[in-house]
Amino acid sequence: PPDPVFLPAELEVLGVPEYYRLQRVDQDVPPNSSLHSRSETFLLLRHQAGSQALLQATYPPFSTRQVNGTPSDHPGMIPSPPGSASWAIRAVSLESSVSPAEPVARVLFHLHGPDWMPGKQDHPGIQDHAEVQDQPRDWDHAAAPLGVCVVELEIPARWFSLGSHRSRRRDRDTPSPPEPPEAAELHYSVGGPGECGKGEPPQFLGMLELRAGEPERRQEVRLDDKVMLSVPDATLRPGQRFRATITLRNNFTAHGLTLRVKAKKGLQVVAAHPAIPSAWSAHLEHSRGPKHSLAVVTCRRIGDIPGSSGRVSDSAAFLHLELAVENGTGGPARPLTWQVEYPGQDPESQKDKLVWEIQVAEREIRALVPLVQELEILNTAPLTGIPRVIPVKVVAVEAGGGVSELADPVGCESADKQVLQVS
Repeated sequence: PPDPVFLPAELEVLGVPEYYRLQRVDQDVPPNSSLHSRSETFLLLRHQAGSQALLQATYPPFSTRQVNGTPSDHPGMIPSPPGSASWAIRAVSLESSVSPAEPVARVLFHLHGPDWMPGKQDHPGIQDHAEVQDQPRDWDHAAAPLGVCVVELEIPARWFSLGSHRSRRRDRDTPSPPEPPEAAELHYSVGGPGECGKGEPPQFLGMLELRAGEPERRQEVRLDDKVMLSVPDATLRPGQRFRATITLRNNFTAHGLTLRVKAKKGLQVVAAHPAIPSAWSAHLEHSRGPKHSLAVVTCRRIGDIPGSSGRVSDSAAFLHLELAVENGTGGPARPLTWQVEYPGQDPESQKDKLVWEIQVAEREIRALVPLVQELEILNTAPLTGIPRVIPVKVVAVEAGGGVSELADPVGCESADKQVLQVS
């Protein structure tokens, strides 16, 4: 048979670390059987963020080059600024809503791309923006070995009051469905070293709900028939302070009350304040032992309660105690023993002691985030005969912005194990 006729031109792809030349096998007519044109099909892999493939055509002695394609644009990820390494920066919002009890939103940024080597490049600057008048305060926590930084945004208190002002203007007698929470938009931009706020235009990240009506979660326990204790229903952290409130029922008529709080090592009562200073006085005394501390609060009536005739109105707050969780001492469960005494108390109730355990966590994990070099996996095993392996790191983000890699094996599953195997 005669030799095949084709245009003896050579096509190459430059600027891409990995590509494959493909050929269709289901064609009746062989490709490139003309002296006037030549075509090739290439599969490009690991396209660098912000880079463009360069196609070179050579037909000696002639040669030409042409830029092919545009920089990758993946949702939640923008290319690196000009002059920096071939990175992309992926942004992950860790909170969908915030409340006045915890007005902190966290956003994790991590470097993405095959050219990033930990410790060998400068980190670009990241700046968060919020589309509201007041700017939130922010803190940046970087974890350089992982190519990760966490930005914490403290939402101003007045942002949560925008919805409440609107609801006050409504007629209270007119029933209305609950209003949806206010929302803020999160945007971010990326610039090179020393170019904070001067880089790419802000990119939209997501919406953040501002839930103004969410009260602090608390639980109530009974000290006796007339005295109640209200405490936070949450896990606390070392160094954190919290408030316990003593509430008196409407049948309490005594003119004095003594509260004893026995705390195991790792907890301390730091202050006591009467809820109505014009009606009650409070005096706090401390004593410390080798394993426990004892706080005695003596309360005396010094005046009438406003709006009442000597009796406490409907389960009113009586005393606020400020307690502190100490650093480096105590275990995860730290007990407090409460005992109340007052004139006219039932003798049997006077002997009762309530033990309440608070849960303390050295680390409060707020989110687990997988870090991968590639967000999309293309199986090239049919082309190369080698299974494609994509490493995945999982990091834990703590309250406060700390980031650490999980050392223990992480379990995950594949929906189709014939296509994707997880090990």
